Amino acid sequence: MALAALSQPAGDDPIMQAQPSTEAPEQNPLVSVARAMRGRWKRALAGAGGLGLIGACLGLLAGNQLYEAQAILRVFPQETNILYSTGEASVLKTFDSFVKAETSYVASHPVMSRAHATITSSDYEVAEGMRVSDLSGSIEVRRSDSLIVLKTKSRDADFAKAKLDAVVSSYLTLQSEAEVSRSAVRLSELNAREGELVDRLDDLRATQLEVGGEYGMNALAKAHVEKIAQIDALSARKSEVAATLIALEANNGGASADTSDEEIMRATLLDRAMADLNFERAKLMSQLAGLRAGYKGQNNARFDLKVKAKLDEIAVIETALADRREQIKVLGQTGALTDASAEGPDTSLEDIRALFTKVDGQLDVARKEARDLNRRRIELDQVEQDIDQAQRLLEETRRALEVIRLESGRALPGYAVLMSPASLPTSPVSDSRKMLAAGGLVGGVGLAMLIALGLGLTDRSLRFAETLAPVEHRLPVLQVSDVDCSDDCAADLLRNELQLRPLRQPRLVGKAPIIAVTCATDRSTTELARALAASCARARMKALFVEGDIGVTSTSVQANRWRSVLSHEGGQPRAMRGSTGAWELRKGIDSDIDDSTVSAPMVRTALDSLVDDFDVIVVSAGSLTNRLACQFVLSASDVGVLEMHPSDPKDAVLSQIDRLDTLPRNGSVAVMRNALSKDPWLSVRT
Repeated sequence: MALAALSQPAGDDPIMQAQPSTEAPEQNPLVSVARAMRGRWKRALAGAGGLGLIGACLGLLAGNQLYEAQAILRVFPQETNILYSTGEASVLKTFDSFVKAETSYVASHPVMSRAHATITSSDYEVAEGMRVSDLSGSIEVRRSDSLIVLKTKSRDADFAKAKLDAVVSSYLTLQSEAEVSRSAVRLSELNAREGELVDRLDDLRATQLEVGGEYGMNALAKAHVEKIAQIDALSARKSEVAATLIALEANNGGASADTSDEEIMRATLLDRAMADLNFERAKLMSQLAGLRAGYKGQNNARFDLKVKAKLDEIAVIETALADRREQIKVLGQTGALTDASAEGPDTSLEDIRALFTKVDGQLDVARKEARDLNRRRIELDQVEQDIDQAQRLLEETRRALEVIRLESGRALPGYAVLMSPASLPTSPVSDSRKMLAAGGLVGGVGLAMLIALGLGLTDRSLRFAETLAPVEHRLPVLQVSDVDCSDDCAADLLRNELQLRPLRQPRLVGKAPIIAVTCATDRSTTELARALAASCARARMKALFVEGDIGVTSTSVQANRWRSVLSHEGGQPRAMRGSTGAWELRKGIDSDIDDSTVSAPMVRTALDSLVDDFDVIVVSAGSLTNRLACQFVLSASDVGVLEMHPSDPKDAVLSQIDRLDTLPRNGSVAVMRNALSKDPWLSVRT
């Protein structure tokens, strides 16, 4: 038998063939993405076309045409060419600040609120539900030199014009109202101030009459000066009387104060004594001057002693002169105060005291009158100053009233006028429908492609045979075909590939090779195994097909088949229908032998009993994942054949690589049937 005669190639190391390198090449992410999209392009493009069309329609419906309206306000200074004729930078800064303030006022809440009330009271359906903040946000207010430019956009051209008209009208109206209110407030305040100043002047004049009385300012000053002179005279007289009392009380107690001839003589004597003392004082002063002239520029202790002695002598004489001068004064005052004469009665000390009391009373009265006059003069002076100040304020107030009446509306540095009213736009300034339609188209196409890519990346199925490329050194893929498992041509090609497959271990000649057909999912492998056995029969080999998958309930009515062989009850193969030279051994009816009761020795013994009678044995082992007996069949076989379909779970296939590589004596191979048309191995491994 040709298959039985396959030998190991010279120079091949069975150990190295049984344990190839497990390193897999690195995967390029772009290759992975392209592989995930392989076979999905048609559906992805169809979905992209549908979603793109839907997105374009939605974008076209959601887009709109915007019309832009513009209005311009210009701010003029109050005086023509004042910004250039004055040459002062402060004037220009003031006007610039005024323009900035007016620009901010146009966009302020009061203006927008009144404009909103005007718009909502109209019949525009677009204005329904619009708030003041919406209106303020939809209008752009910017300043350009002395111009205030207002712009707005709207889907309705008429509504765009109406919004700007409402805002401009509200601004100008509020400005006029503010000017009128400002003028009225200033006039009312100045009128009230004028009335207050007139009343104050009346009160001040009444106070002036009350304080001045019969005196005027000049008369009060003159009377006060005269009263001060009178006070000075009374003060001097009081001092003289007080000195006389002190002198009389000190000299003779209660003696008479009359001036007599004796007193006159006494005064004459005192005068003569003063003359002698003055002469003596003059002589001493002359001696002192001569002494100083003689010792000029010298520093001598004797000179100092002489000078000091002369000075002491002069001081004694001056003291005596002062005493005599005081005595003469007392004698003279006594006669003057009492108006006494030599022939009149004696004046007593009690009369002098009574005179002192009288002078003291007159002095107090004079001082009170002077104090009253001074107070009235001061108050009258303050009242006259208040009157002058009130008159000046009254004049200024009346001038301000005249200015406000004549220059109403010129309180600010400038005024604003409507330079360009809002015009009705005829063509849209922007059309978002095309952009949104293009965006919707691109978004739909992108979404469809993302969905397709997501499905490809998240798909857990095998799909393509090249998925096994990283593990092909352990599980070679011999055949990739788009036909089903029962195709005869594909079975012939698989038979040839298996015959050319190198062996890992030598096999005895005359023993039929055992081929175990299995899968990684819960699927039957009967068709592929039967077709492979029929192909071997067509190659003039005596082939036996064994239905070894006993995990599924059998519908066969045959009594003794594969189960009989396993239980050593003598089951015999029978000829396969429709094929010459092929035999089959069906699994038989249900009995006490099932998938969970089969052991490895049972399977090995059963297969060893058949290898001598056939050239090749093909066993349908069933699912390697769900059948326990499948592993025993693989361990007793020479080579395993993994039947794959694109819908098989990738994880289930890859998880069985170790078993497929190690359980059969010569490893296993993989076969892809019903392959997708985009499988890259379909054209090279068919």
